Amino acid sequence: MNLTQAYKFCAKATRQAGSSFYYGMRLLPKEKRMAMYAIYAWSRICDDAVDEFRGEAAKDQLHHAERIFLEAYEPAYSSHSNPVVQALGDAVRRFHIPKDPFVGLLEGMRMDMEPVRFGTFAELEQYCEYVAGTVGEVCIYIFGYHDPVAFQWAREMGVALQLTNILRDLKEDILRDRVYLPLEEMRRVGYSLEDLVHQRKTPAFYALMDEQTRRARDYFERARNLFPLVEVDSLRCLRVLYLMYYEILDKIQENGFNVFEERIHVSGSRKLQLVWGALWNAHATV
Repeated sequence: MNLTQAYKFCAKATRQAGSSFYYGMRLLPKEKRMAMYAIYAWSRICDDAVDEFRGEAAKDQLHHAERIFLEAYEPAYSSHSNPVVQALGDAVRRFHIPKDPFVGLLEGMRMDMEPVRFGTFAELEQYCEYVAGTVGEVCIYIFGYHDPVAFQWAREMGVALQLTNILRDLKEDILRDRVYLPLEEMRRVGYSLEDLVHQRKTPAFYALMDEQTRRARDYFERARNLFPLVEVDSLRCLRVLYLMYYEILDKIQENGFNVFEERIHVSGSRKLQLVWGALWNAHATV
């Protein structure tokens, strides 16, 4: 398999995953777009390792993901039989991406292999920085930037997106024995783990969700500082990703935090509207 075929493999894997990220990636120039596909294909392997497997099987799968990332940095990456190794190896060299963000993401994935409990928001924030802030950092290397402070705002945006995912996926996560809401804050409003397990929508639940939503909005607000700092040809992608996730957060609140009964999402037609809006307003922010 040559490099072109390796990148096509990653592009197909990204498209088939059905992620909102795919819509934004399509707006990047080809070289950046292909690099993002490689990053996404690898991160998908990490996600699947902890979401689709349990126990030793999960450890084995995550170790496999770690080997892919490490082999991508080895001199012989271009002749490797694994297409993700080839594409990722080319991307990290082309955009000078260091190892640290990948190491951080793997650390966050390891936290998901055990039952998840966070006592405080500081603990949750650290987790979000591992699993999402690191992805934000990688994106900045690919997007290009005018000021290194862009990495700080990219991490803030990563946390904003992850906090939105946590609110959206409460039901799925509790079934996997993962509680991402800070226990300290749950106790403060009077919402117990038993309430969460039984999906009770008590007054305390609404107070808790309202607090989490306000915090996510604060992160989104700070992430707006990123827009003037990335290269112009990456702005449309950034804008679409930002607006898609902000809209999910809006819908969660507008639907009365109805996350136990339905999975809140942005429709395909709405995603296309956001993409077309970005195409017509190439230099717009949010």
